[in-house]
Amino acid sequence: MKNDRLLDALAAFSHKASTRLDTTAERSAKVAVMDTLAVALGALSHPAARAARRYAKHSRVSEGATIWGTGMRVTAETAALVNGVPLRAYDYNDLYIGKGGGHPSDMVPGLLALAQWRKASGRDLLGAIALGYEASVQLFDFLRLRNGGLDYPNIIAIACTCAAARLLGLSLEQTREALSMTVISHFASYEVESNDLNSRGDLTMWKRFNGSDAVRQSVYACLLAEAGAEGVVRPFEGVHGFLANLNVSAADLESLCKQLDPSRPFEGVSRITFKRWPVGSRGQSAIQAALQARAGIGDVSNIQSIHVLTDDDVYDHLVTQRSDPWNPISRETADHSLPCIVATAILDGEVGVETFDSERVLDPARRTLLNERLTVEASSDLSGGMSRGFLTRVEITDKSGKVAVGEAKAPPGHILNPFRDADFEEKLRDNVVPHFGEKRAEEIIQAVWSLQNQADLDGLCALLTLEQGGAIDDQVAGAAR
Repeated sequence: MKNDRLLDALAAFSHKASTRLDTTAERSAKVAVMDTLAVALGALSHPAARAARRYAKHSRVSEGATIWGTGMRVTAETAALVNGVPLRAYDYNDLYIGKGGGHPSDMVPGLLALAQWRKASGRDLLGAIALGYEASVQLFDFLRLRNGGLDYPNIIAIACTCAAARLLGLSLEQTREALSMTVISHFASYEVESNDLNSRGDLTMWKRFNGSDAVRQSVYACLLAEAGAEGVVRPFEGVHGFLANLNVSAADLESLCKQLDPSRPFEGVSRITFKRWPVGSRGQSAIQAALQARAGIGDVSNIQSIHVLTDDDVYDHLVTQRSDPWNPISRETADHSLPCIVATAILDGEVGVETFDSERVLDPARRTLLNERLTVEASSDLSGGMSRGFLTRVEITDKSGKVAVGEAKAPPGHILNPFRDADFEEKLRDNVVPHFGEKRAEEIIQAVWSLQNQADLDGLCALLTLEQGGAIDDQVAGAAR
């Protein structure tokens, strides 16, 4: 019987790697939780999050995992899905890019749900998160999913299965079966990133579910394997396996398997980029530059022109691929438009989750600035992609001829300009206080910093429940951000 080298390597890594974290990895796992909660709790009123919670009512159990916001108890699979949806609501969670890229924090809600349900400790959770991040980073470094028309949640699902299997204490053979079931049953298509718009002018809502659905699949596969279910024999290297259409070289496959060495300490969880503002990573440097230039120009009503120079990849992703980036018609066409991102930062002097509400996007003053005074061009001097921070430079000229410049620099949260502990705390307060209040936000912060001392996760999960949890679902559709 032919073996499956990647299946063997992943299963051994999951089963044998030490989850006793050093100081750096433990801190990195904690801030991954902190950032995840900041983003997800701040988006509980998003329409996709409300739809997910309506679905959750089918899976109520008396002893299960907590649905964030409401306190409803459901199965672990359902909690993994539902709590992960708001995490992707505003393109605000973490990112890693190697040959491929995606959002490792998608797995955090699922692992927290599983840990709460199975009465695992905070230290167990942190170890599982670090293990899952390590697997995802190694897979992203060697696999280019777009070669096969696949989206990043495929990798998140595989990595989360490694982490969830360890959290559940599955045997080596059970871990192999869980990975096999995960891979074959979750070929997530890249069509979710097609940029096709629905009748409201929005990108597909499924983009908000895509990552957490992958994590739900991971939890489901691990529980099936625990119960004795078995997957296919060669999920990665079989004739129709996961690697069949990815054009992975023999050298890359061998290197990937070597990197999944269970004797190595975890480093991946410390190699992640975080976002200061709720737009994709390709817009972060642009916002930083726009705000810097705005500070140097004074009165924005005196602006004569705005010239934006940007990384080739940023131009392709936020200009070329968009149907009409100078005339956005919805939140998602606005926060995926480089011209609109820059104009908005300059006009408002800040960027938050309310920034791209429809009334602001359609504001006539914004349209005038976009269509009459703002130009964008790609610059080879600024190119270099993620490794440099998706750089953008902004030049504002006022009516007197004065030029204010926002320099092209790696933005806050990028690995070249990393967040401090205080930055993670500030992001959590900014997003959580409006829903939960200042006292609760501080309690959540302290609970995350002390996770390694918590015997179970019930205390943290209790803090993620609103006193009137139903209020976020009673809002009319138009009230949601």
